[in-house]
Amino acid sequence: MAQLEIDSIHVFYDKIEALKGVSLSVEARQIVTLVGGNGAGKSTTLKAVSGLLHPRGGQIRLDGRPLGRTPAHRIAAMGLVQVPEGRRIFGKLSVRENLDMGAFTRTDRAGIAEDKERMMALFPRLRERWTQIAGTLSGGEQQMVAMARALMARPRVLLLDEPSMGLSPMMVEQVFETVRLINRQGVTILLVEQNALRALGIADHGYVMESGRIILSGAGAALLDDERVQRAYLG
Repeated sequence: MAQLEIDSIHVFYDKIEALKGVSLSVEARQIVTLVGGNGAGKSTTLKAVSGLLHPRGGQIRLDGRPLGRTPAHRIAAMGLVQVPEGRRIFGKLSVRENLDMGAFTRTDRAGIAEDKERMMALFPRLRERWTQIAGTLSGGEQQMVAMARALMARPRVLLLDEPSMGLSPMMVEQVFETVRLINRQGVTILLVEQNALRALGIADHGYVMESGRIILSGAGAALLDDERVQRAYLG
C-alpha cells in the first residue's frame, strides 16, 4: 500500500478546473517528483494534499486513511508537512524562533533540543545564523530555514514546492543533496520542481503534469531518457 495516494482528484478555483482527475502514489521512503511547466497544476496538487485546498472530486489517502476535508493543521499533526513555494519563513523572527514555530505542536523539550542540534548538523550555516533575523538571510539560507522548520515537526512525508527556485547554481546543488540526505534518513518526499533534470535525477519515480493532468509517469531515470520529456523540459 502506498504511503500517500492521490486518486483522481478534481480541484477548482471558483469555476476554473485546475486539476482534472490527477492520480499519483508515493511509496514509503521514496522520492517522487512532479514536474511540468508554469500553470501545470503542480503547486495546486501539493496544496490539495496538505489540506490548503479541498478537492471537489476524488480522494487523497495517507497511510490508507482518506483525508477528506481534514484541516491543514491536523494533516501536519498526522506527519505530512509542506515546505511552500517561496519559503514563507517568519521574516521578523530569528532562525531559532522559526525552528521553534516548526515544533509548536510538540511538548517533548528534550526531543526538540535534539532536533535543533540535528538541524544545525544538516544545515551548518544555520548554526552561524542562529540568532539572526531570518528575513535578512540570503535566499539559499532562507530555504534552509524553511526546510529545517518543516523537519522540526518530525514529518513522515515531506512536500517540497520548488525548493531550488531563485537560488544560485551552487545553492541548488546543496538543496538537492540535502533532499537526498533527508530521504536517506527515512522521510518520504514528494517534490515539485521546474528543474526537471535535477528533480528526475534524484527521484525514484516521476510524474509529468500538463494543464492539470498527468501525461507521463515512470522511473526517474526512464523519464530523463524519454524524448518527450527531453524536448519539453530538458532543452
